Amino acid sequence: MIQTKTPNLSEPLSFSSGATMKNRFMLAPLTNRQSHENGELSEEELNWLSMRAKGQFGLVMTCASHVQENGKGFPGQLGIFSDELIEGHKQLSKSIQKHGSLA
Repeated sequence: MIQTKTPNLSEPLSFSSGATMKNRFMLAPLTNRQSHENGELSEEELNWLSMRAKGQFGLVMTCASHVQENGKGFPGQLGIFSDELIEGHKQLSKSIQKHGSLA
């Protein structure tokens, strides 16, 4: 019988890319409908996702972001279809990483 070690969920997890999660807890990409109708990141969504990182998830994934203005799938969806929306994504990733989580 081959014995395998059961991973401790609190242990770090390293990827071949060089990124390391501080633990093995990951927030799934939830649809929370908190962005502005024009696709811009809202303070509410920034706060909600940042609090998940602060709560010690090793990885925080955002909701789906539409890459074309007419590709919006639901009200309040985060967008990344124009240069004006990039700053919100940068702010979000920095906030998540500030708490030691991967974004």
